[in-house]
Order: sequence, then structure tokens, then C-alpha cells
Amino acid sequence: MKYYHEILAEGQDFETCKRKVLHFFHNYQLVRYSRIDVLEGESIQASNPVFWERLEKAILNNRRVLQNLIAELEDEGIKALKELNKLPQGYKSKMLHTITHLLDGFFGIDTYFYNLEEDSHWVSEGLKEKIRSSPSRYFLLYLQCRIFDTNTD
Repeated sequence: MKYYHEILAEGQDFETCKRKVLHFFHNYQLVRYSRIDVLEGESIQASNPVFWERLEKAILNNRRVLQNLIAELEDEGIKALKELNKLPQGYKSKMLHTITHLLDGFFGIDTYFYNLEEDSHWVSEGLKEKIRSSPSRYFLLYLQCRIFDTNTD
């Protein structure tokens, strides 16, 4: 299985940001990939003219995942927060669990964009100002991650 992510990181150069991102994944307990490739040719620095457009698209991908999960939970009959106390353990609770991870900043395989600097799926206005004032220090790294089936070669 392949998963794609865009990770916002701050550092003096691309290699510093790459090491930071790989260190995050090496130490992260909730998701374990068999292989992580940081694709330099697909990664961009904040000084790139398309950076802000690409960042917004990446965040929008997270919003779509969130909206789709909420709609799916509603399709399963959960229409109001007060109904959560009757939510059975299983598929529905796992959808809710994924929704809360997106909202609270835990990285998961459903994450498309992740802001490593704020441990978030979004970007605060304060960080946007920092990026604008020092664009050479921020990179949007494009990752291809894999989970290998241990039962096959």
C-alpha cells in the first residue's frame, strides 16, 4: 500500500527539513511505514511562487477527508453530538476516532497534509506570518510512504 503526504517543516535547508521529517516518523508510535521516500523534486520551498496555492490545496485535502468522514458518520445515523453516548464500538467509533485525530493534530494514514511545526493538520495565522517573513526556512515536503505486506516478497 502506498500513501502520500505533504509535510510542512522549518529548517535552514531542504536536507535539514528532510531529516526532521524522517526523525518524526522514526519516533512516531501511531503510524509505522515500511518505507518513506521524501521526493525532493516534488517538494517546494516557501519562496516558490506556487507554495501558497499548493499549501492551501493540501489543507483542502484534509478538509475533504474530514467532511467525508463526518458525512459517512451521519449516513450511519449519527446526526447530533448527544447521540455519541450510544455509539457502538466498531466501524462507527473508528470513524469518529479518525475525525478526532484530524481535529486534534494526531498524524494518521488518512492525513494528507501535516504541519510538523504546530503538530496540526492546519496552519495558524501566526505561522503563516513567520513563513512570509522567512520563506527560505520553510519547506513543503512531498512523501511517498509504503506499508509492505510481510506475507509477500
